[in-house]
Amino acid sequence: MYPIHVNLSGKTVVVAGGGIVAYRKIKDLLNEDAIITVISPTVVNEIQQWHAEKKLTWIEREVKREDLERAFLIIAATNTKEVNSWIAEHAKSKQLVNIADQPHLGNFIVPSVVKRGRLILSVSTSGASPSLSKSIKKELQQKYSEDYDTYLDFLFQCRSIIKKEFPEVCRKALLTKLTDRSFLYDVEKQRSYKQELLKKIDRKLVNEPINE
Repeated sequence: MYPIHVNLSGKTVVVAGGGIVAYRKIKDLLNEDAIITVISPTVVNEIQQWHAEKKLTWIEREVKREDLERAFLIIAATNTKEVNSWIAEHAKSKQLVNIADQPHLGNFIVPSVVKRGRLILSVSTSGASPSLSKSIKKELQQKYSEDYDTYLDFLFQCRSIIKKEFPEVCRKALLTKLTDRSFLYDVEKQRSYKQELLKKIDRKLVNEPINE
């Protein structure tokens, strides 16, 4: 498997099935700004609620071949193995397809994921042991705290400023400094460093070192 992170913003995603497995898949997709269509005769209450809130579209029937044609990504999560196999067979070769109960029939699997703002950590055993993936995920959740949300925003903002405003000869040292672990848990230090960057730009002192 070749690991990639896919931008689904504005992309059409079709989910066949409305049970608990489909619910779990959709829950993660809702954070990606995808255009989600759920096709199933019945769905769990949460999916009904998302449909009522216009977070997705629920089509109340069995999946048809034409439902798949324009999808960028397809998830087969019905409670019938034969239907999921049929979806895999009729999807186009260029579409991303995940078959929940038969991963080998699709062309991608969904790893266990830990998100901390802009930080995304994914774990997969390539189907060998989903239980081990979950165990490693828990370890990562403990190791990478919620502090990374703010820290990654700080890194992104400062990196954008440095790349745009500072000469190339200075950038490497400044960008390396940002990864100092002392910034991670110190929001005030993050704020002070960013302000110092902006002051140097205002004063046209971008070639000068930044004080601690």
